[in-house]
Amino acid sequence: MLELLDWLDRPSVLHGLHLVGSLTLFVIGLYGLLGKRHLLKILMSLALMELAVNLLFIALATTSGETAPILSDGLTAFTGMADPVPQALILTAIVIGMAVLALGVSLAIRYHRLSASADIRALADAQD
Repeated sequence: MLELLDWLDRPSVLHGLHLVGSLTLFVIGLYGLLGKRHLLKILMSLALMELAVNLLFIALATTSGETAPILSDGLTAFTGMADPVPQALILTAIVIGMAVLALGVSLAIRYHRLSASADIRALADAQD
């Protein structure tokens, strides 16, 4: 068991797991986006795809053994620390994504109240 944990702790294995995990989340979101007709399910699928991309970017921006870029506990140099710029950009992307998701959900709720339907086929028929 200890050998398995040591093998899983290798940087190449961790990056592979992050890649497979984010790819799996993205494919699940893509299935929901293409296969479902309910507005809220489509919005949740888009949010899941965004989460997968954010996870991939964070996984690619960090390596094993890096610490947070905070000078404390007597540290005087930024050696062996993670680059904070990708983390800040992903944090900004998460905030913007949640705001866009909230706007989309509020518009979907408003559309449902007006038309008594949340099916996108009804939305496409209403435009014709």
